[in-house]
Amino acid sequence: MRPSPPGLWLKVPALTIALCGLAMPGRGDVLIGTNGDRFTGRVISETAESVIFESELAGRLTIPRARIRELQRVPTSEIPSLSPFTNAPPTTASQSTNNLWRPPGVGKDGSDWLELKSGEWLRGELRYIQHRKVEFDSDELNDSSLKLKDIRQVLPSKPMFTKFEGRDDIYGTVVISNETVQVFGPEQLNLSRDQLTGITPGGKREIDFWSAKASIGLNLQSGNTRQANMSASAELARRTPSTLMQLDYLGNYSVVQGTENVNNHRLTTTYDIRLNRHWFLQPLWFEYYLDPVANIAHRETVAVGVGYYIFDQDGLEWNFSGGPGYQNTRFKTVEFGQDSSASTPAGVLQSSFKIDLTRKLKFNQTFSATVMSEHAGTYSHHTVSALEFEIKRHLDLDVSFVWDYLQNPQPEAGGAIPQHSDFRLNVGLGVRY
Repeated sequence: MRPSPPGLWLKVPALTIALCGLAMPGRGDVLIGTNGDRFTGRVISETAESVIFESELAGRLTIPRARIRELQRVPTSEIPSLSPFTNAPPTTASQSTNNLWRPPGVGKDGSDWLELKSGEWLRGELRYIQHRKVEFDSDELNDSSLKLKDIRQVLPSKPMFTKFEGRDDIYGTVVISNETVQVFGPEQLNLSRDQLTGITPGGKREIDFWSAKASIGLNLQSGNTRQANMSASAELARRTPSTLMQLDYLGNYSVVQGTENVNNHRLTTTYDIRLNRHWFLQPLWFEYYLDPVANIAHRETVAVGVGYYIFDQDGLEWNFSGGPGYQNTRFKTVEFGQDSSASTPAGVLQSSFKIDLTRKLKFNQTFSATVMSEHAGTYSHHTVSALEFEIKRHLDLDVSFVWDYLQNPQPEAGGAIPQHSDFRLNVGLGVRY
């Protein structure tokens, strides 16, 4: 059995000590659940029925005593005394003992296990690893999205599909330990974690490849002005170590004094095949859009292309893709003598930017631009800038700004020309699966 790397030091609130200890592991109270989960941090308060524990990983937890197997407290006399002029950690007998700790169920209980660099352990189910993100369904925390750089060990209980840069998918038992990834199967590999592209379960349940999110916002107003505004968005994704298929929906509807002034819906489908850490193929990009208020009864655009990741790091992702395509538009009404539809070759360019501002706050921006014939509109783009704040696990507060632009809108039958730009600010609650 391999020993676990050092655990965390207890965080001391003094500024000078904190500055000196930024690069050091911490120590603190340890809570071990009946299922084997291990959390480090500090006990906030406790009663005969439960314990409130501040975990370095999960924040504040309220855990019934019936689900606690062991609670190890660090006495005040053992809190390390640090000098602001040194960063050497003290050595104690208790620390040496904790370094060897590993949940007894690892490799025996049929569950996946995960150890963070903080020394905390989680028991549950590994959903996937992709784009330096680890999705893990924990017994105690439910679905958690973690950064790969914060994880020391991943010990799945069953074989999985593993993808390394420049290699085909490999099926077998996989172990991530420190900076090494080992795969035991028809082909045994021992490679650096930097070469890992992704890991997904396989062979039994198709649902393991899928994830979903939905958000809805609603605003109702009555009195002198009767108004109803509704916005909705949804995302459905299927991931394997080397592919990503994603369906995105965005819809907006508004009625003022009984008159419909907003009614647009956009459905986008993409399929990406990862070639290596930077390049990917996009054999399918499809968008369906309708906006009767802007005189678009429906519009379909299909394209193929190639993409490149400028950044693909923990907490920072930015990629571009684009290629040739074809677009067909049918207008709601047109002036006398004008074609009611427009079919044209098109060029499509997309950008996706994501950054973790804090552990709970994320910023995403997607941009899609299309160049087409003059009758179809010459140029259009769709931009969504969104802030996602995690309220609780599975529940987010979403604030997004949407900008739709069409350079040459088609005049309606009465000669009215729709606006070039359409701006919207949406606020809603999102649920993740």
